[in-house]
Amino acid sequence: MKLDDLYNVTIESFDVNGYGVCHIENKVVFVENALEKEDVEIKITNIHKKYAFSIATKILKKSPHRILSLEEIDKLSGECDLAHVDYETECLIKENKVKNTIRLDNYKFNSIIKSDKIYNYRNKVMVPFQNINGNVVSGFYERKSHNIIDTDFDMMSSEIASKILYLIKRYLVLFNVSIYDEKTHSGIFREVMIRNTINNDYMVVLIVKENHDFKRLVEILTSEVKEIKSIYVNINDKKTNVILADEFRLIYGDNKIVENILGLNFEVFPKTFMQVNHDQCEKLYSEAIRMANLNKGMNVIDAYCGMGSITLNIAKHVNHVYGIEIVEDAIINANNNKKLNNIDNAEFICGACEDEIVKLTNKGKIDVIFFDPPRKGCDPKFLDVVISMKIEKIIYISCNIATAKRDIDILINNGYELNEATPVDMFSRSSHVESITTLTLKN
Repeated sequence: MKLDDLYNVTIESFDVNGYGVCHIENKVVFVENALEKEDVEIKITNIHKKYAFSIATKILKKSPHRILSLEEIDKLSGECDLAHVDYETECLIKENKVKNTIRLDNYKFNSIIKSDKIYNYRNKVMVPFQNINGNVVSGFYERKSHNIIDTDFDMMSSEIASKILYLIKRYLVLFNVSIYDEKTHSGIFREVMIRNTINNDYMVVLIVKENHDFKRLVEILTSEVKEIKSIYVNINDKKTNVILADEFRLIYGDNKIVENILGLNFEVFPKTFMQVNHDQCEKLYSEAIRMANLNKGMNVIDAYCGMGSITLNIAKHVNHVYGIEIVEDAIINANNNKKLNNIDNAEFICGACEDEIVKLTNKGKIDVIFFDPPRKGCDPKFLDVVISMKIEKIIYISCNIATAKRDIDILINNGYELNEATPVDMFSRSSHVESITTLTLKN
C-alpha cells in the first residue's frame, strides 16, 4: 500500500466520526465520504502501521442513505462532514459515537435529542476573506486546507447572515478595500463575525488589520438589513491564526444584543460564549436539569459557568446556585444577566474552579455540581477537589465525548457510578455531538 493508491472496496461499517471502514492488506482503512455497504473507489491519503486513511473518489454502488454526490460534497465547508447522509443515519452515527466511547455497562442510554432544524441553525458565523487573482472571495475553508470555497450563502446560518456577507463583499469590491494576505501580512480586511438571537437581532464584527473608515459600509448595512442592532470593528494587527484581538470599537448601535433562553434574557457581546444552536441549547439545558432531579431544598454549583445561561436557569429550581468561571468578563456578564432577570438565589464567583468550589463547603452542603468544560475536559486538580468533596451528584455536559470519557473513568475509579447518558445533536450535518451524563456517589 502506497500513498495515492486506488482500490475498489466495500464499506463494512462506520467509525465513531462517520468515516466508512474497510480492510486492505490486514490494515483498517478509514474512508472519508463513504457510507456503510457502499462499493466505492478510494484513494489512500495517509498510512500508519496498523491503519490508513483514504477518500472516496468514485461511488460504484450507492447507499440508499446517501443524499449528496461526491461532487456536491466538494462544494461544502469542512465542518459539514456528514451532510452527505440522511438525518436518521447521521443521528445513528452520533449515538454510536457516544455509546462506543463510553463503553460501560449498567447505565441508562437515552436516544439522541434530535434537531427540528438541521440547516440554517447557527447563531454565530465566522467568515474569512481572501483576494484570489484579483477577486474578493469569502466563504468557508475546504476540508483540511486553508483554501476558501467562495460562496455568498451558508446553509448552516440564516438567510439574513448571507445577505450581510453579500453586502460586505460588494462594498469591499466597489470601494477597493484591500484584503488581508496572511503570507505577506499586508492588506486591511480579514474576516467577519455575525451573531444573532432568537429575536432576530444581529451583531456584525468587522475584523481588520488596521483602522479604516467604515461609515459608508455602516450606512449600506443598516439601510438594507434593519435587523442589525450592533456593528463593531476588531483590530487584529498580529500575524496569527487567532481571529479576534482584544480591542473592539463600537461603530454603530447598541454594545450588545439580547438572547432569550428558556424564558430568561442574556446579554451577548462580541466575545460572549453562547451555544451556536439556540433551539438545541434549550433542549440541552432542559435535559440536564431533568437528569439532575433538582428541588427547592438543594444547593448547586455550576462550574465553567460562562455568562450564566445554565446557572440562572438552574436557579429557578433550587435553593441556591453558585456559578464559577475564571474569565472575568464572563463573570461581569453573568452578574449583569442576574440583575436583568431579577434573580436573587444565584452567586457568581471569578476564579479557577478547583480553587473556588472547595470554599463553598463552608456555606453548606452542595447537592449537585454541573460541569460544562471546554473541549479539553476538566482540569485534573478540579476533579480531585470534586472527589474530595464527595458531592453526591454530577451532571457532566460535554462537547467532546473522548475527554468526557477520560474524566468519567477517573470519577468512577474514585467512588462514582454512571447512571444515565443522553446525546444531543447540537451541530447538525457535522460529526460533532454534545452529550450529558449523570454520575452519583456510591453509598
